[in-house]
Amino acid sequence: MFKSESRALGTKINNRHMTLGAIVLAGGAAKRMGRAKMLLPFKQTTILAQILKELQAVKPVAITVVTGYYHEEISAAESIDQSLLCFNEKWEEGMSSSIRTGLLNLLEKQHDIDSILIIMSDQPFLNKNLLQEMIDQQNLTGKGIVAAQYDGIVGSPVLFNKKYFKELTKLNGDKGAKIILQQNPVDLITIDFELGALDIDEASDYELLQKFLKEKNADR
Repeated sequence: MFKSESRALGTKINNRHMTLGAIVLAGGAAKRMGRAKMLLPFKQTTILAQILKELQAVKPVAITVVTGYYHEEISAAESIDQSLLCFNEKWEEGMSSSIRTGLLNLLEKQHDIDSILIIMSDQPFLNKNLLQEMIDQQNLTGKGIVAAQYDGIVGSPVLFNKKYFKELTKLNGDKGAKIILQQNPVDLITIDFELGALDIDEASDYELLQKFLKEKNADR
């Protein structure tokens, strides 16, 4: 089957059958950056707002943005829909705590979700085409996990079928859902996301991002 034909079929299946939810993780303290990196300017908005724009283009039935250390700053941001926010009181326990909080909040909003996207709030080049390809590939292959792959890493964003929801609610520590990917290689498919490696952890990363945008004229 040709790639374009596969994509069209996958979209059709998606629209008919998959009830998609999404969790955006924005709870960390960003210690190396020293400020709310998800609210840094990007293109004509902020990194977080741009991510949400791309995410909304694949039409999830529910989105939860899990906040923590920077809850007040994110709540005050005009570019962010405040109805999407969910404060994780235990954000200091790490990423797993935010995943648990986000999933439970999503299921309260929409109890019949079939799959969830878990997305980090510091990957500015996340885009709707990548997310749609992940959705299509889960439908076409039947794999329970679809993850992005970049720079030798298999990670965010990740799409999980509902059969993994129970495991996600039992996660602990700050390594997120990596353990589930490692334990289920046969049920995992990866999608190349070359620019996924350009996340924002330090001020130098943001400077590199701005340089990249200027060189590629990508902010137009």
